[in-house]
Amino acid sequence: MNKMLTFWQGVVEDRMDPLMLGRLKVRILGYHTDDKDLIPTEDLPWAYPSQPITSAAISGVGHTPMGPVEGTWVFGFFRDGESCQEPVVTGTFGGIPETGPTPVLGFNDPKGMFPLATEIGNPDTNSLGRGHGGETPGPKNGEQHTSLVSKRASRMSGVPTGKAGKMEAIGGSGTLYASEPWNEPNPRYGGLEDEDYDDEVSSAYPFNHVRQSECGHVEEWDDTPGSERLHKYHTSGTFEEIQSDGTRIEKNVGNSYEMTEGIKNIVIGGTCNVTIGANCRMLFKGTLIQEVEGDYHLYVKGDHRTKVKGNQVTEVMNNRKTVINVKDDLFVGGEQVVNVASNQTLNTAGKQSIKVGKDAKHDYVMGLSQTVNLPWVMNSNTTLDISAIGNLGLSSNWDIDITAGFDMTLNALFDMELNNMTMETNTLGISEINNAMMFHTTLSFHRVTGLILLN
Repeated sequence: MNKMLTFWQGVVEDRMDPLMLGRLKVRILGYHTDDKDLIPTEDLPWAYPSQPITSAAISGVGHTPMGPVEGTWVFGFFRDGESCQEPVVTGTFGGIPETGPTPVLGFNDPKGMFPLATEIGNPDTNSLGRGHGGETPGPKNGEQHTSLVSKRASRMSGVPTGKAGKMEAIGGSGTLYASEPWNEPNPRYGGLEDEDYDDEVSSAYPFNHVRQSECGHVEEWDDTPGSERLHKYHTSGTFEEIQSDGTRIEKNVGNSYEMTEGIKNIVIGGTCNVTIGANCRMLFKGTLIQEVEGDYHLYVKGDHRTKVKGNQVTEVMNNRKTVINVKDDLFVGGEQVVNVASNQTLNTAGKQSIKVGKDAKHDYVMGLSQTVNLPWVMNSNTTLDISAIGNLGLSSNWDIDITAGFDMTLNALFDMELNNMTMETNTLGISEINNAMMFHTTLSFHRVTGLILLN
């Protein structure tokens, strides 16, 4: 038997290989008629695919030998020579289809899909790879390709960024207090504005290498001088593109999950903008360290709640200013200590009330004084001590009321002076006034009464 190789060309009519070896049923010119009544598709022999040297083609190692679809023109040889019963497919070739498929005839796609109606009269080369550099973007540059149409339609512009909140107490102006929106770069051409892209660096034939699946997945390796790109596109609209200047765009139209089992390091040399359209949760199971070498602005438009289960320490190396526009409510469950190394000023525009559940004691160091110019009410359920190492002055433009539920003692080691227009002292118990020298001077009424009066 003559084993000389016999080459042929034909059309794929079936690729559903029950053995899943990538075999194809091919109607071969010169050997099979286009009359399906005489030779139905199911009677055509299975043609084995020939794989490139880069594919091992054994034990799942290598490339899956699927590629041609129904209607694809292929060529190959009969490995059984002139017997012509064992065809082998070695390659595919395209052309320019003039008409659509006729499923009832052989040498056509039985499903009536390929060639696509939108590609009749066009080269079978992917439209993304048929570009002519320097031309106004149009069909020949692949501008009507589904991937480009989809990416341009979903391109985001005016994405808002965070801004610092203006504070009336300290003022503030500049770019920090205004949002600086950004635009997604133009697909394929780059640039942030619509008019930025340059027609002269459009993808051009024969430099753009395109791979597309039948459902619309696309991969591009563009070697066009000045427009070098890598592009991967999913038919849902999710894509990744690395443009000629190194800019990388990654867009997910669905959800995104990223897991790193080991260490992850990220370096951002310039500005970083993060805009989250909904809620955000962050859980740190270890220690969190944040170092800010510049200013730190936190702008919360709703409520701000902080809960610390352990201790909280805040150290301010310079001034601190806090403005509370409505009510301030501070609860300390234990002891509170306030240390002021220098002066302290307390200004109260309205009424001030201090209630002490147990002892209250005010100590004033020599040379310092405290002045209260507003009505002051100090209530103590038990003992109230007011003492000063130096002088202690109590004065009021109106009345001073000092009331004791039990004993009241006024002691002075030196002079005690009581000056009044009217003074009345009433006690139910002992009223004792001890002085080395006592002067009673009144312009009006002066009464001292008691069960026992020592004067």
